Amino acid sequence: MAGGDLSSGQPRRRYSFKLLWHDRQRWFTPQGFSRMPPARLEQFAVDVPDIGPQWAADQIFYQIFPDRFARSLPREAEQDHVYYHHAAGQEIILRDWDEPVTAQAGGSTFYGGDLDGISEKLPYLKKLGVTALYLNPVFKAPSVHKYDTEDYRHVDPQFGGDGALLRLRHNMQQLGMRLVLDGVFNHSGDSHAWFDRHNRGTGGACHNPESPWCDWYSFSDDGTALDWLGYASLPKLDYQSESLVNEIYRGEDSIVRHWLKAPWNMDGWRLDVVHMLGEAGGARNNLQHVAGITEAAKETQPEAYIVGEHFGDARQWLQADVEDAAMNYRGFTFPLWGFLANTDISYDPQQIDAQTCMAWMDNYRAGLSHQQQW
Repeated sequence: MAGGDLSSGQPRRRYSFKLLWHDRQRWFTPQGFSRMPPARLEQFAVDVPDIGPQWAADQIFYQIFPDRFARSLPREAEQDHVYYHHAAGQEIILRDWDEPVTAQAGGSTFYGGDLDGISEKLPYLKKLGVTALYLNPVFKAPSVHKYDTEDYRHVDPQFGGDGALLRLRHNMQQLGMRLVLDGVFNHSGDSHAWFDRHNRGTGGACHNPESPWCDWYSFSDDGTALDWLGYASLPKLDYQSESLVNEIYRGEDSIVRHWLKAPWNMDGWRLDVVHMLGEAGGARNNLQHVAGITEAAKETQPEAYIVGEHFGDARQWLQADVEDAAMNYRGFTFPLWGFLANTDISYDPQQIDAQTCMAWMDNYRAGLSHQQQW
């Protein structure tokens, strides 16, 4: 019987198995048996010590889109305030809770779900075995999805405001449950005071070259702001700006740190489209800034859990240890989609069998440490 010592060496120990016969050899790696010796990132890996938050591996996470989960009663008057949604070109639509959701229910249609409604459902969630919640964005924003942030420091009144988040946090702590927020730091909404497309008098960068926030965004030669994937209502934040970096993550009262401190004491951040975050309207120096976000979070709350959203391959970020985990689209969602629905992410035909589905998943995990495969 052969043995090996993994107690010394680099923090991430990589290993594979070499099988020898008198006339041949084979290698065993996360991808199975091979005649070829594996490259470094194709080997098994284990982190010693494990630097990630130890609590996260034992959790059953449940994702909640706040407007559509549970509606509390009675409600505050401002929760049903009707306003003009500029990006949609219309006033928002308030539906009764029991009305069916239709294909026409876009970003301006609200059903009234809120954070107090989630609080009321915690015993139900606990009974299901749920131990942690990840909430889609809760900060003030004009749309129902809230990915067009208008104010990073306050919870949207339609969800019950700051008080409702505090109540939810307290109620979850009483039940020993964890709470992770959605951090949309790649772009803001165009109604944010920093940008102010709709001329609310905040001195935002959209129409004011002298704005104190002008370098927080990138503009083309014709003055048009660079945005996320062609959505003009989502102007890209430009991390070339030192003052923006301080506001988002580096400063002592940055947004990242603020929600991890008392009285909020959140358990972590899910970082929206984090692979696209960066400088000059693109993703330049992305790893540097993602690492900065994670460092700031863990300086503030050492057990904070940082999860990145990546549309494609997240292994570059995981292997660089700039985030604890990633939403596993590439290594789980895409192969499962192909197996069950016979389409790819673009809805083009893709037929794969169970064996191919498993091979896809196994190949993607190759090179990641055991601790990163939760």
